[in-house]
Amino acid sequence: MTTDLDGTPVDLDRVQVALDGSRWLWNFEHTDAGDPLMQRLDGRIPTVLPLPTVRNAHGPVLAEQQPTTSAMYRQVLEAAS
Repeated sequence: MTTDLDGTPVDLDRVQVALDGSRWLWNFEHTDAGDPLMQRLDGRIPTVLPLPTVRNAHGPVLAEQQPTTSAMYRQVLEAAS
């Protein structure tokens, strides 16, 4: 699922990494205002915040990079041939 955060698409199905290095994942719930609730993955204390609050308190978020798999390479090579 993708949401729009001030004109920037955010893929809620992937772990989001904030500018400060904190990692967040959508917990499949929303606030009354419709904002996705994000669970912090790397904190000792369980923290759930709305996505706009995560951005304001921890910096912009980007989807965590995924390692390239052999299946991905195969798909690209097959498409190129």
